Amino acid sequence: MRFLFSKNKKVAPDATKNYRRNKKNHCAVFAVSETGPARDHNEDSIAFSYPENDKQNLLAIVADGMGGHNAGEVASEMACNLLLNYCLENWKQHPPQLLLQKAFLNAHQKIVEAGKSNEAQKGMGTTASMVLIKQNVCYIGHIGDSRVYLLRNGMLAQLSTDHTLVNQMFEGGEITESELENHPMKNVLLQALGTTPTIQPQVPSQGWEIQEDDRLFLCSDGVYDALHAEDIKNLLLMQNPKFVLECLSTIATARNVSDNFSALLIDFSAVETSKPAITKEQNIL
Repeated sequence: MRFLFSKNKKVAPDATKNYRRNKKNHCAVFAVSETGPARDHNEDSIAFSYPENDKQNLLAIVADGMGGHNAGEVASEMACNLLLNYCLENWKQHPPQLLLQKAFLNAHQKIVEAGKSNEAQKGMGTTASMVLIKQNVCYIGHIGDSRVYLLRNGMLAQLSTDHTLVNQMFEGGEITESELENHPMKNVLLQALGTTPTIQPQVPSQGWEIQEDDRLFLCSDGVYDALHAEDIKNLLLMQNPKFVLECLSTIATARNVSDNFSALLIDFSAVETSKPAITKEQNIL
């Protein structure tokens, strides 16, 4: 079962240690994607799917497109479709890290080809931040400046690395963290699907084992442009996930965010393996 929405519209905690319970975690996904007060259409796309119709498995993506004549919207929706389809079709063929790597390279090639074949879509591109959850472990694939966060035990960690010029400057010691947040070139991307001859997506060699009450949060840059990391953490600490996203939308709009904003919130609930639950996929939005 899959769901696709496209409207017009640093170190992570080590989760692989000391967590071996006879439980698995079901994934519940909550989503928001809005044009925002300053734009006339939405170039973000969000998507998620439960491979094998099993809510212990999950694929989830946030993509933020770029390009003229609505090409950004095309690119982000293509990325979601291509990444989901490749992973679903090859779910059992490759280990998760290799599956993500191949999926990103395939999506990049297809988006490049589409841009070359249509003058109106020439040069289109998109970010893509994706999580793959299998056998109680979370793996990420990422390119661009959308983000993946993990909330665990009240602590927020960014799992993805921004592929931006200013983040490269920050990591090289050329600018401070405060300069990074306010730099006039903060949105200059070094990598994105479709925009460069080759890509090197971030696919960490190790995953993070899911713990009960973890939360994953995927978002486009419109979210963290409006909300600082502390704001995001405080929102994610609230219990009701639907209310979290309602508050996010209200705050982003009130702060007059200049971009589209989209997010996927993933909650985990432990289910005893001896008593498998029967669930139905449902459109959360």
